[in-house]
Amino acid sequence: MAFDRGSIFNDNNIMKVLKFLVFVMCFWMWNPCLFGYWEWTPKTGRWINPKYAVKDTDTEQWEYAESFRKAGNNEASIREYNKLVKHFPFSKYAPESLLALARIHLSVGNKEEAFNKLQEIVKRYPDYPGITDVLKMQREISMEMLGRKQLKFIERFKDTGKQLVAISKVIEVDPYGSETPPLALKLASRYARDGNMEKAIELYEQVARDFPSTKWAQEARYHMLVHEINSIPDGSTDTARFSSVEIKIDQFVSDFPSSPYNEQLLARKKQLRNDIAGRLFKVAEIYRKNGYKKSAEIYYKKIKTDYPDTDHAKMLPSDIY
Repeated sequence: MAFDRGSIFNDNNIMKVLKFLVFVMCFWMWNPCLFGYWEWTPKTGRWINPKYAVKDTDTEQWEYAESFRKAGNNEASIREYNKLVKHFPFSKYAPESLLALARIHLSVGNKEEAFNKLQEIVKRYPDYPGITDVLKMQREISMEMLGRKQLKFIERFKDTGKQLVAISKVIEVDPYGSETPPLALKLASRYARDGNMEKAIELYEQVARDFPSTKWAQEARYHMLVHEINSIPDGSTDTARFSSVEIKIDQFVSDFPSSPYNEQLLARKKQLRNDIAGRLFKVAEIYRKNGYKKSAEIYYKKIKTDYPDTDHAKMLPSDIY
């Protein structure tokens, strides 16, 4: 039996195929069931999915988003608030929507997203009337993020360094606010924990400078002193460096006579004096044993003159005058 190609590719069959393809395309393009729920709007003359539609005015969009929030539908309210921010960026409701979004995210424990929404307000709407509340919320979230019980929380972020920089921006926006010192100290502690002492010291110095004679300045200066003491190299005989630390300890005790840190710092001062005297004594002994008596006497006399209250001052040779 011969195969009749013409029976398949005649004009009638081609037309039938074309009609079928047109039908399928029309069905695919216009059937709202294929893409969820769609509505025909005579005003626009096209199909619109309400999920992606935006109200005609910012007020309508705001009220629509608010209706979902009041009904407890977080998913829908987040969607509608975001649409308002995107399509009406200059509306008075834009920062209000971002604030509402922050509160929703905060209510479900998403602190990172809440912080980011508040940061959008600070960046895009610095003149927003409620900026004080925004900054307060940011500080509260930041304190939670940096708190001992929340240390692992911030470590879950994709870019921990970026989040720490964002928190530092909160401090920069309101550097003299009454709630700034505790946040700055928390952030400094976090930087110190990560080994970034340059950033930590920068924050400690800021608190000590901007909030003198306060408990916050007391804590900042204490941490700076401890860091300076711990930074003295083992075996160092740099008496000027030791003297500088001693002066700072004495000044701290004078400025904060009731500080709970005083006893500890004075004990460290005594230890430091014994340490430096011991190091000088060791050098002197090396010189003496090797026959360099005059060089040894220089170090012995240094101990006798500057560190007479130390244990090694009692061990000096009797011929040192």
